[in-house]
Amino acid sequence: MSPALFAMYMDVLIALLKNSGFGWSLHGFYIGCLCYADDIILISQSIYAMQCMLNICEVFAGMLDVKFNSSKSVAMRVGSRFECKCADLFLCGNAISYVQSMK
Repeated sequence: MSPALFAMYMDVLIALLKNSGFGWSLHGFYIGCLCYADDIILISQSIYAMQCMLNICEVFAGMLDVKFNSSKSVAMRVGSRFECKCADLFLCGNAISYVQSMK
């Protein structure tokens, strides 16, 4: 029952993110939020858009009594400027660490 309930919760979050206009789309398909098991990957085109998506996740968590573990959350930049210093991202009041790779 747990995976089915998680999927129902995540459908609501994915709809909120998609309808916000933030996140990335490819050929008309929204791929700004990818979910697998209990992991969520957010993909955006800017730091501003990513922070807005994280804010939506916080509001979602408050509405449906879901908790995001900000200590296990990380951000990774890709592209030609991936090493440039940029603004911190915050989830649940805590800064998210930037990493060079993910598993």
